[in-house]
Amino acid sequence: MKHIDSGWARRLTVPVALLAIGLGGPVWAVEVEGQLNFADRVALSTPVAGVVESVPVRAGERVEAGALLLALDATPFDQRHRMAAAQIEGLSLAADEAALDAERVQALYDRTVGSDSERALAVIAREQAEGERDRVRAQAALRAWERDQARLEAPFDAQILSVDAAVGEVVSPQLTPPTLIEIARADQLLATARVSADQLGSLALGDEVTVVRGDERRTGSVDAIRVRSDGDGPVQYELGVRVERGDGWRAGQSVTLELPDD
Repeated sequence: MKHIDSGWARRLTVPVALLAIGLGGPVWAVEVEGQLNFADRVALSTPVAGVVESVPVRAGERVEAGALLLALDATPFDQRHRMAAAQIEGLSLAADEAALDAERVQALYDRTVGSDSERALAVIAREQAEGERDRVRAQAALRAWERDQARLEAPFDAQILSVDAAVGEVVSPQLTPPTLIEIARADQLLATARVSADQLGSLALGDEVTVVRGDERRTGSVDAIRVRSDGDGPVQYELGVRVERGDGWRAGQSVTLELPDD
């Protein structure tokens, strides 16, 4: 048996599996000790200020994509949107009337009845009316966006890791954007391990790697290969393998990664 001096990994001289029939011998693998971690860990917040109205989830729950995680009081957002939307119709009529007036003045000018100043004033009035209408339209769109941002929804099937908000709490992202809820993938985990360059070999993103926990084996795919260097020591790599969550599999558990041996 040949040992590699590493606190993170070891090479075992035992055959793991035959990749294909007729290879003429066993395929040897590098077994690496690793750990399960949360996949796609995300800290969620809101870009708008407001008062927390509801928090319908608790830490430890699993939710589906699109599930409501937190909602701010929608009253001020709805009112600001209605105020902006109410101005649009009147300003649109004013812009249309200004455009018709500019056309009438231009027709008179073409018949040499109108003056240059009258035509210029009509064009200015038309541009101002259209600009004001477009400004309020943009404001209404912004208010609608703010109203939508007052609700935090799960971007994917997720496990709730922590809830750091309570009903009645004031959220103010203009100061320090708070982490309101932290989530991670509910159906996947990330098996990580540190390996040497020799152990990594030609492994690339997307390659298949077998993750073993107890008697259960699952095939995952390489999701990340990060360089890790401790001062003047040898360069190592942190390997991340995304794998479907098995029954009883949890972040923090020890696993073994079987890497192909070049």
